[in-house]
Amino acid sequence: MDGAQFAADDGTAPVLPAAARGDARELVFHLAAVKWSIGTIRALVQLGVPDLLAEGPGTAAELAAVAGVDASRLRRVLGAAATAGVLAEDGAGRFSLTPASDGLRTGGPGGFRDVLLFLTDPMMWRPYEDVAHAVRTGEPAFDHLFGEPFYEHLRGDPAASDLFDRAMVQNDGPETYELFDDLPRRLRIADVGGGRGSFLAELLRRHPGVTGAVCDHPLAIAGAADEFARCGVADRAEAIATDFFEKVPRGFDAYLIKRSLQNWEDVDAARVLARVRDAIGDDRDARLWIVNHLLTRSGVPDLGKLSDIEMMTILGGRERGWGDWTRLGAEAGFAPVGEPGAGRVTLLTFRPI
Repeated sequence: MDGAQFAADDGTAPVLPAAARGDARELVFHLAAVKWSIGTIRALVQLGVPDLLAEGPGTAAELAAVAGVDASRLRRVLGAAATAGVLAEDGAGRFSLTPASDGLRTGGPGGFRDVLLFLTDPMMWRPYEDVAHAVRTGEPAFDHLFGEPFYEHLRGDPAASDLFDRAMVQNDGPETYELFDDLPRRLRIADVGGGRGSFLAELLRRHPGVTGAVCDHPLAIAGAADEFARCGVADRAEAIATDFFEKVPRGFDAYLIKRSLQNWEDVDAARVLARVRDAIGDDRDARLWIVNHLLTRSGVPDLGKLSDIEMMTILGGRERGWGDWTRLGAEAGFAPVGEPGAGRVTLLTFRPI
């Protein structure tokens, strides 16, 4: 799970709205009031407004009649959404989609509807009521508030688990797949911790001749066969049930760990890397690929430094900088190949030593 997925205009630092670039009081007030926009956008999606506007603009009364809700209250939500830039409103009181809300339609290409619903779900929102608990005790605030770790909660709540799976599929934009534009034609990839295999399936679809396996908990890979069939790669992909803290399958050319190592503190992340190194054995040509946010140096703004709080508060994990990744790699028996740019989700490549 990775929250640091949205780049700023220069690719490194988050950009604050113009209203927030004034004095200190104005900035803090703006940041505290972000909840007004978040609640409004979540309601917009839950009420199906982006879907209703897909056919063209409409007034609050027209939309309310279809949605079966009160027109005056909906009008207030629509006006707030337009103020936040998520909808457009003309002088006649008709609302229409913007590029942002177009991505909130059900099934829209390149959409992020389920990502929005996941990030604003109570299970992701409530832990922020007590970030200080995580700082004081070292225990994730999620565990404190829900009485169980995040992934155990998902296993016991099918609806939450389904939302998580859908959001993780939408979490990978074109820029993530572009990290692998230069794959050799003949390659066998193990996607370690890849869930139901959605990313691997799409990666294989884009690269004929490449084969692979998703390697994860038996419950996590339950839908892998459907994903492989959907992408037309069932003959080149398989699902392997495993506990990657204990064992990773041998015999692959590359071991991919995408947006998951930040879920854990160093001791557990190191265990996963060590199991990959065990699987590689004496194959000096094999590679470890880590797709994760790479934090910038001290003093440089980075959205990853905010998503780092999500990792700490919900999962007990952390985002990492170049020094952290190279140290963890070395402890597991890997050396880096090149150094990618920081401040974004990137591909870190390691070779066995």
